[in-house]
Amino acid sequence: MPQSLFPRYRDAIAHYPTDSGTGTGARKPAALPEDLLISRDGPLSIYYAPFEHPSPKAKVVLLGITPGLTQADNALRIARTELEAGSNEQDILRKARQGGAFSGKMRTPLIAMLDCVGLNAYLGINSCASLFDEHRDWLQSMSAIVFPTFVDGKNYGGSNPTLTGHPALRALMTSHLAPMLDTLQDAVIVPLGPKPEAAIGWVAANHGVRPPLVLRGMPHPSGSNAERIAYFLGRKPREALSNKTNPDKYDQAKALMKALLKQ
Repeated sequence: MPQSLFPRYRDAIAHYPTDSGTGTGARKPAALPEDLLISRDGPLSIYYAPFEHPSPKAKVVLLGITPGLTQADNALRIARTELEAGSNEQDILRKARQGGAFSGKMRTPLIAMLDCVGLNAYLGINSCASLFDEHRDWLQSMSAIVFPTFVDGKNYGGSNPTLTGHPALRALMTSHLAPMLDTLQDAVIVPLGPKPEAAIGWVAANHGVRPPLVLRGMPHPSGSNAERIAYFLGRKPREALSNKTNPDKYDQAKALMKALLKQ
């Protein structure tokens, strides 16, 4: 596993600013503090947030592009609260990852899509909602770029530069993504969108890490994908779609995911 950066940023987390307490959702920042900055190259900035904790019992890996500002803020709040409570590093990292990953508005459509393809039945649970609650140890939420990354102050979306188009991004996939995937060979990998799928391909080509069960083709659960998500879930008919959504693509992906989970 990669070496944790938490000790380097421990003091910055201890002083992470809050306006109304340290609980999640108390305040939404405009940006992360500069004392959490890992690197900056022109418009590209990478900040530390505690998303590097592995889940050895993981049965599912949800792979996004990078933690967004909301997720980073939630994780940092949890980490500060745990620091103030005197928790040890591993407990801080575990709780921050579990509480911050795919938090906010993304979680509801994400759970619906996972249940739609039958992942809940594959795992023997009523709903994948329990992956964020009683079965949270089964879930490894992570990102192709493990730490929150921004371009011109906005959440990085996987392009300009591409995931493999910048040395700092490639370095993070080498130092964190590849070894974490290598330890999760028994888990179902769910890349959320084409960019994380491309990251898995890059890791396979450059580091020989090839997860055996990957559910490809699920839309990323962000608000910008609302139409694609609605179609994937059967909530919007084909004839009502705009030309930005390819229904055949999602029909084929959903059918393949369901078939893989029934094997």
